[in-house]
Amino acid sequence: MEKEELKANQDAQERRAKKKPSAKKNTITLVPLYCKGCGLCVDICPTGTLQLYDDPKNKFGASVIIEAPDFCIGCKLCELQCPDFAIFVNYEEEKKEGGQ
Repeated sequence: MEKEELKANQDAQERRAKKKPSAKKNTITLVPLYCKGCGLCVDICPTGTLQLYDDPKNKFGASVIIEAPDFCIGCKLCELQCPDFAIFVNYEEEKKEGGQ
């Protein structure tokens, strides 16, 4: 793994160490086919829920894993930051709650 990727993972783990698991259960969906492992979602996640890992199946060599889903607070920063629309937060639950 590249130096920058290791640093992003370390920073995410440090943020997670300062947090408690979220009281609200949130659902995160990652589409590995779309993920290019850029790490923008890992960098922006305030709770350190996501991590980068070496993925030989991915043509870019890296991907993201949802390492600590219990820490997700549902802020959707990862979803908004992802340039490839590879990650979604609470998508299905919001549709049901909206009555549609």
